[in-house]
Amino acid sequence: PGDCLAPDGGAMSMVSPRELDLDQIRTALIRQEETIIFALIERALFRRNAATTEPDHPAFRSVLRPTARTFLDHMLLEHERLHATVRRYTSPDEHAFFPSRLPAPALETQPPAAAVLQPNAINVNDQIRALYNTSIIPSLCAAGDDGNYGSATLCDITALQAISKRVHYGKFVAESKFRSQTAEYTRLIEAGDAAGIMELLTNAAVEEKVLRRVRAKASTYGQDIEDLLSAPVVGVTAAGGVARKVDPETIVALYRDFVIPLTKEVEVLYLFERLSGCAVVFVDARGRRAAEAHFAARLPPDATVPTGVRAPPVSYVPRSSVQAVLSDVVCGKARYGIVPLSSASGVLDVSTFHRLSVSKLRVCADVLLYDDQLVIAAMKPGPPAVVHGSLSRLQQVEEWLTTTVPNATLIVLPAHTNLRELVDGAGAQVAVLCTRSEAALAGLSLLETDLPVESRRPSRFVVVSTTMQTLATGSDRSILFFKVRHAPGALARVLAVFTAFGINLENIHPFADPDGGDHACFFAECTGHASEVQLTQAFEKLRECTTDMRCLGSFVSSAAPMMS
Repeated sequence: PGDCLAPDGGAMSMVSPRELDLDQIRTALIRQEETIIFALIERALFRRNAATTEPDHPAFRSVLRPTARTFLDHMLLEHERLHATVRRYTSPDEHAFFPSRLPAPALETQPPAAAVLQPNAINVNDQIRALYNTSIIPSLCAAGDDGNYGSATLCDITALQAISKRVHYGKFVAESKFRSQTAEYTRLIEAGDAAGIMELLTNAAVEEKVLRRVRAKASTYGQDIEDLLSAPVVGVTAAGGVARKVDPETIVALYRDFVIPLTKEVEVLYLFERLSGCAVVFVDARGRRAAEAHFAARLPPDATVPTGVRAPPVSYVPRSSVQAVLSDVVCGKARYGIVPLSSASGVLDVSTFHRLSVSKLRVCADVLLYDDQLVIAAMKPGPPAVVHGSLSRLQQVEEWLTTTVPNATLIVLPAHTNLRELVDGAGAQVAVLCTRSEAALAGLSLLETDLPVESRRPSRFVVVSTTMQTLATGSDRSILFFKVRHAPGALARVLAVFTAFGINLENIHPFADPDGGDHACFFAECTGHASEVQLTQAFEKLRECTTDMRCLGSFVSSAAPMMS
């Protein structure tokens, strides 16, 4: 599978119903075990070489400038760009780490074959990348720096791509299982029962067999096969006196703790998208940009849609309010919702957060959105009598507006206002202070484009769904909501819990309780994943000193190296 030079763009794109049988898929997975094990053994020959994963490291500035990518990101991106030109990522079993930055294939693309997989927007390479840096390399390689940056990085690329292929093969597993038990899976999907789907997918006996096979292969392949009379092998000596390059239990742990759980997470996500597709709901033009930015980091450009997948995998649907977005996701009308969390000035969107805190939804990702160019736009040319804009935008260019349109009335625009309806319904010459993309979406003409705006701070959006990332990666953040009574020392007791458990509290915002009463509400954000023992224990303590405490989601933050 995945032969980028095959005329059809990939072997799996021509899979027949018989070949999609689980036994056929397991044969492919067994072959992939060997690829992964050999890749990890090769990587273990070098030290960790943390310099290759540090952004803007001095050793690589001559190569990386003007970007602040890591050396590994740079090498991986260039590697993927080359392979994209020969159709590697048109195969449905290949998933790029930087899909939005890949060129179209240079080889002629053949007509698409019959689709095997349903359209989907699943790409968990950000989790794989984070796990690889924080867990796999530290357990596999000796600490320190040996200077073999190029060799180590090439081994990293091979290992990352092999693990990615194995994990995303879960889509084929899920498709096969769905076809064999359609009624059972359909019932669970329509009920939104992620736990039930996971239980039906899980075959503990098969998983244990995989671990035994991986242990045997790692034990065998990790030895130097030499003549018995040759000199003793230099390496890591395991029980029984056999020298090995890598402890087999390290690779077994990788499969048990990361590869198998992440594969099953892909299977669950795929099954949820299989029936209803991947509809994404949002509010206004900025929500649309945030949605497109999020999925651009996971999906290939239109020119490189995998041969065996029917496009488009994502449909973007505007909604009139944040409440409508959340309701659509809760009711199953949409798979994901994109809602604003904080403005470019760092102000929490209290209304959105409160609605999210009382819903059943979970945050599964965040998106940093840099505003595009600010403009003055209107239906007709001519000096405006009224200029509408958000308070922060009006304040940014207030001096310029006073000088350029001194007779215009400035009016603060409510959030999520429909610009086209506003302008159409106005009797006088009305203009809006908005971004270029917002003006284009509303069909407005540009009156002024040369506005003196220097700010490039991002607004922050969150992606919400009925499920969240289940596996801790070591590069996660968790969003919390809690309430405390208005009493001396109430907040201090909460903060003491974070200190006692050594948890980094990155962000905290108070806001008045929308329900009234003698409580204060807080948005908080901390480092770590809700499934980790440290956070689990801390959350139990937090519930003892708060009147309400919930984790709204854990996810790989967009500030992680993969997303930078």
